[in-house]
Amino acid sequence: MEINSLDNLIQEGSKLFKGSDAVETHSRFERWIDHVLDWLNKSYPNTGLSGLWLSLGHSLLVTSQGYSNDDNTWAHFQGVVQQRMNWLGNIGVEAAKIRNSTPVTTQEQASSSGRKEIKLELTSSAYIDPSRIENLLALKSTEFDLSKLIRLCEELNLAFATESYLSMPMLTRAIMDHIPPIFGFKTFKELANSYGDGGKSFKDQMQHLENSSRKIADGYLHTPIRQSESLPTVTQVNFSNIIDSLLAEIVRVLKVPSK
Repeated sequence: MEINSLDNLIQEGSKLFKGSDAVETHSRFERWIDHVLDWLNKSYPNTGLSGLWLSLGHSLLVTSQGYSNDDNTWAHFQGVVQQRMNWLGNIGVEAAKIRNSTPVTTQEQASSSGRKEIKLELTSSAYIDPSRIENLLALKSTEFDLSKLIRLCEELNLAFATESYLSMPMLTRAIMDHIPPIFGFKTFKELANSYGDGGKSFKDQMQHLENSSRKIADGYLHTPIRQSESLPTVTQVNFSNIIDSLLAEIVRVLKVPSK
């Protein structure tokens, strides 16, 4: 069958529900994955949709331990196929989200203007509460210059507003690497594991920031270019509540007691 349309791909996927032989059905599933991937790369190049397609569920009918033919494995397989069918059915919506995103729109406007201009006209909720940044600006620390920390916070807000989700984990990591001396530590890992003044809740939040946010940032910073990529979503990179707790503790530690 020539794979040249979304209808053909959905038809190919629907036939997987009728499979009965684990090994044969698994092979057909893998071919379907490749067919859709080829179509996505041709129809929606440089959008990250191919990476999202590859990140969906996988067949467990055949694994490194052999093949499984029990009811639970078949039920899981049919669930995976249904998930992928639903995703394909909404591919137009997914593509529109990407095409209408701020980075893409900004690039298209810059190209069409012929003047290499970047124009930003947008309204967004703040990732870091402006009042928290005002708290930092009001601090009069004689030991630490907070100008870089404040700028990192401002750039995080800008990255969030412009949907620059690759930049957000990197800026978050920069903040994590920047502030440990305020608490008397050299690294954020030491802070997360040993700082006690903020209580157990604060410690748990900082350990989550260290273990989760840093790994997400490392993944996007250090992974070489691949045949297909999966771009981050705002859900994946959103650590705003924890960062707010961290900034609040910085304000508390550095705040000069009133006389």
